[in-house]
Amino acid sequence: MMTLRLGIIISGLMLAMYVCPVLATKQNPRLHHTGSATASAITEEQAFAIAQQHIKGRVLAINLIDQVYRIKILDPQGTMHIIMIDAQRGAIVPAH
Repeated sequence: MMTLRLGIIISGLMLAMYVCPVLATKQNPRLHHTGSATASAITEEQAFAIAQQHIKGRVLAINLIDQVYRIKILDPQGTMHIIMIDAQRGAIVPAH
């Protein structure tokens, strides 16, 4: 009986993590973040919002390198997406 309850609790927590996208903030210790010292025109939160307009899902990482935000998103079907956003203009950078 205790094992069943524990299984239900764990399943509920896993479902909540999957359904609710992780907000891209520095307060989230599970979010992998690296940044550069240069100032950008848009914030991480703005880059996150732009990426979420194109791909719904859970943000796994945000990196700012050479004035480009690289945002890794896991969609509800389990597919990993990487969205590149120009940190000065807020525009999606096309894949090469």
